[in-house]
Amino acid sequence: MIEIREGKFSDVAAMREVAIQSYLDTFAEVNTPENMSAFLAEAYSQQQLEQEFNEPGSLLYLAFSGSRVAGFLKLRQNSEVEYKLGKNTIELQRLYVHKDFLNQKVGAKLMQRALDYASEKKFEWLWLGVWEKNFNAQRFYEKWGFERFGEHVFHMGDDAQTDWLLKKKV
Repeated sequence: MIEIREGKFSDVAAMREVAIQSYLDTFAEVNTPENMSAFLAEAYSQQQLEQEFNEPGSLLYLAFSGSRVAGFLKLRQNSEVEYKLGKNTIELQRLYVHKDFLNQKVGAKLMQRALDYASEKKFEWLWLGVWEKNFNAQRFYEKWGFERFGEHVFHMGDDAQTDWLLKKKV
């Protein structure tokens, strides 16, 4: 049984473990070890994730299977796509599922929570960035009705990669 609950500051370390493991499982084969290490050290340090947790407009949800963190969802408000979608948006910054819980509907439960939150708070758009070569994630988001509306550069260490920007009307 998967339970979704809002994250607390004390959950950041457990979320970090899932984030790093999921990132390695998904991207290590297609990136250099140096770029993976540089990215993880910068983006997933405990200090960085604690700082992100405390950002205004940032929200964390965790999926639990018993006492284990099966996955998590991070939402945040920012102005990055304001020029295309207006001001009433929220970003689905991260949605990660631990490999032990793939194909158990954890991602679907987290996505539904993101959409419910966006609807409750009356956001017009939920948007995200997904790597142009992350085909599994693209298929997942397409099933949920997300559509491509742009792209931006994402740095994996010293490798400039392209993320597709996807949107869904709430």
